[in-house]
Amino acid sequence: MSGRSRLPSGEPRKASQKRSRRGEAPPLVPIEIPRQPGDRVRWRDRAGTYRRDTGDGEHVEIVIAERVYRVRRAELRQG
Repeated sequence: MSGRSRLPSGEPRKASQKRSRRGEAPPLVPIEIPRQPGDRVRWRDRAGTYRRDTGDGEHVEIVIAERVYRVRRAELRQG
């Protein structure tokens, strides 16, 4: 095969068809996991406990070794 894109009948493609792209996959939508105070979570390979949502929609508070950390919600993993 020559490496050139041809139609199934063997004919070369038209100039307007040569640079066409297939549809891209839709962007992935992160799934929000509803968390309750006391739920086990993981953040940066550390186990902790979910404390509360800060109310800004982006950050939450977690407790690791009696310290409270304010971290981005997207960085949390199921613990």
